[in-house]
Amino acid sequence: MNTKTEETPLYVNLNYNNEVIRLAQNENPYGASPKVLEAIQKNIKSVSLYPDVILTELKEKLSIKNNVSPNEIIVAPGSCALIAQLISRLVKSDENVVISKLSFIAYKLCAKIYNRECREAEMENYHVSLKNILSLTDVKTKLIFIANPNNPTGTFFTKTELLSFLKEIPPTTYVVLDDAYNEYVTAQNFPDVLSIYKQYENIIILHSFSKIYGLAGLRIGYGIMQKPIIDDFEANRVPFSVNSIANIAVLAALDDIEYLQKCASENAKEREFLINKLRMLEYNVIESQSNFIFLYFSTTEKRDNVYDVLFKNKIVVRKMDTFGDNKAFRISIGKPEENKKIVECLTKYNK
Repeated sequence: MNTKTEETPLYVNLNYNNEVIRLAQNENPYGASPKVLEAIQKNIKSVSLYPDVILTELKEKLSIKNNVSPNEIIVAPGSCALIAQLISRLVKSDENVVISKLSFIAYKLCAKIYNRECREAEMENYHVSLKNILSLTDVKTKLIFIANPNNPTGTFFTKTELLSFLKEIPPTTYVVLDDAYNEYVTAQNFPDVLSIYKQYENIIILHSFSKIYGLAGLRIGYGIMQKPIIDDFEANRVPFSVNSIANIAVLAALDDIEYLQKCASENAKEREFLINKLRMLEYNVIESQSNFIFLYFSTTEKRDNVYDVLFKNKIVVRKMDTFGDNKAFRISIGKPEENKKIVECLTKYNK
């Protein structure tokens, strides 16, 4: 285990009170589906009972949703837990992990926790460069983590780009496609990772219920991967890691497709509004396919000045220092009135 904790890019504390507008953690501003809350309330007394350790019903439902065998699905207390387990179980001490710079910090964090070498590829115009990732791989590369859309920039790569990349990856290297923000994508040329998964045995897909499903506080996610990997994972982890309320919540959430579609539609509309308005105010905003937008500045001072304006107006966004960029911040897409307040604050500031 890594004892040099001061070098580890830890999460920052963002537990502000209810008086602020929380736009820092990419949470669903509309919360969980009412049907989820109803299911939780109906089953609240079950907290005194141990949960289903096998999660049979949930795995069956996820297998139908993704058209894969239940034996290819593993459920965990958040996708971060799966990232950690992938590194701890698949990467030997003399092997390495490859990621993109300015990507989800859990990849690098978990690699450091387990003392595994983590190589970071340069981006190109805030896009993940599959070419640069490929250039860092060698015979000792065991895992490649790629989020699509990328967190925190919101950019994406196409099906053509992904397939060309995969042709160059040996079967001994696993490519982990982090699909946490997939439901927010509106681009037509976005890759269908499930169809690609069925073509390559070294593909692993990660999913989260923390974003569009609105269940971040319950810590639950899942992975799709080959059965031998899952068998090893199941044999080497703590039982009862997914709690019963999380299980109940996800079962209800998966049934409420209409609510998910409404959240995705609202996000797309508000994302376009916020990008257009901020660009009219001459801010540098990256085109996004997710539930957040990425703003970059010429200096840290300019970034901090704009951040402070929002913070003084009780709007909390996320500085990108822990992600590796001290001249940028990320804004989660909020409700219409929250996004309008951002525009109003920055319009006054620009004057």
